[in-house]
Amino acid sequence: MKKIKARVEYEIVETIAEGGMGTVLKAREKGIEDFEKIVAIKKLLPKFSKDRRFVQMFVKEAKMVANLVHENIVQIYQLNKTRREYYIAMEYVDGIPLHQMILFHDKTNQRFPVNLAVFIASRVARGLVYAHNRRDSNGIPLDIVHCDICPHNVLINTEGVAKITDFGIARARSASELDMAFAGKVLFMSPEQAAQKKLDFRSDIYSLGMLLFFVLSGKSGREGSDSIKEVVANAMANKIKWEYLPQDLDEDLLNILHKMLATEPDERYPNTAELAQDLEYYIYKNGYGPTIVTLADYLRDQMPGLFGLDLGNALLPDTGDYTLVLDEFKDLKPKEEPKSEPAKKSLLRKTVGRWIK
Repeated sequence: MKKIKARVEYEIVETIAEGGMGTVLKAREKGIEDFEKIVAIKKLLPKFSKDRRFVQMFVKEAKMVANLVHENIVQIYQLNKTRREYYIAMEYVDGIPLHQMILFHDKTNQRFPVNLAVFIASRVARGLVYAHNRRDSNGIPLDIVHCDICPHNVLINTEGVAKITDFGIARARSASELDMAFAGKVLFMSPEQAAQKKLDFRSDIYSLGMLLFFVLSGKSGREGSDSIKEVVANAMANKIKWEYLPQDLDEDLLNILHKMLATEPDERYPNTAELAQDLEYYIYKNGYGPTIVTLADYLRDQMPGLFGLDLGNALLPDTGDYTLVLDEFKDLKPKEEPKSEPAKKSLLRKTVGRWIK
């Protein structure tokens, strides 16, 4: 088999985001004859490049998403390693995270337009339909579950296209081979994910419901608490503050939300495609509705400078950034299940299991 070997050079432009485990950079991929392509580089910090568990999470994300090619999913280009660091080269999304859009509306005391909220949710749903239905080369379903659908992981580009990102903790049929942890943002978790039960696509449907709830209301459907045990317990019990939704919300949309946020997975949508169809019917049933152009024009009008608004590191109202690695909190499982021995404080807990408010 013939091979083409070439050295790829990336020129770092700026840092997009920094986290406890890694950094995301904007970079120029350089080629011959002054060829350039803007990409995003997701780096695993050197100290975590030596940790098997972190490397597995990082590599798994790249492999899982490598062949996901859909307009509503951020595309992965390459997984590689320098002398000290692992990195992923991926599609650069020129735009902003959905959570900054929500924060903007909160700071300016505006309600997020309902039709645009549903439109964004419908595009995320279409990306999930694609991921949920992917099969391997033998035609066997991959059973991909994103596990962390939330406003932080939905990017809106300058053309008004919503894109799902960060499959770092996604699950697939073979995930158990990697002995990975359940993780995610508790305020958007399904009850079964909070209880550390086996997950399928219906967990993502629930998380998308919580995302839509948040966009519509400007608040989390779950009340924040200083007690981590209470927040997880509320997630497992599926306690939702329905009164936070606008009182004039259309009944048809409210019914969709109730179905997405049902406690029992069997009571939710039987597949993600049916959910996407219901969301699309809601906004297009009168023969017209929002498009990516509508969303892009709205953002340009609301945020002069084309998404140039600098909100710094401000957190979402009433939520904080509650990210947990749940296998480090065995004592939070339902009482009827036998308790495991308390987990020792690990590097994973210190870094990913954070509680910021």
